[in-house]
Amino acid sequence: MALRETTKQDRIELRVNQRQKALIEEAASLSGMSLSSYMLAKALKSARQEIQEAEIIRLSDRDRDLFLKALDTAPKPSARLKKAVKRFHDR
Repeated sequence: MALRETTKQDRIELRVNQRQKALIEEAASLSGMSLSSYMLAKALKSARQEIQEAEIIRLSDRDRDLFLKALDTAPKPSARLKKAVKRFHDR
């Protein structure tokens, strides 16, 4: 997913109170960035992090071990499954 485009046509508007704006402006200034650049950089970083965290499954050591054991231990086919496979091969 390419986030870089040659022209910026879309807008995002945000309403804040005076103190919030002053705080963000100060942080932007300390970073040597314009208010818009600062807010965009921080929003993109946060968005990427949120997406990454949503895509990662974290398991405890116990759950990881159970998962790996389940992968290593193939379940035994039931009589019903064996019958279905035989019907399939007979066709």
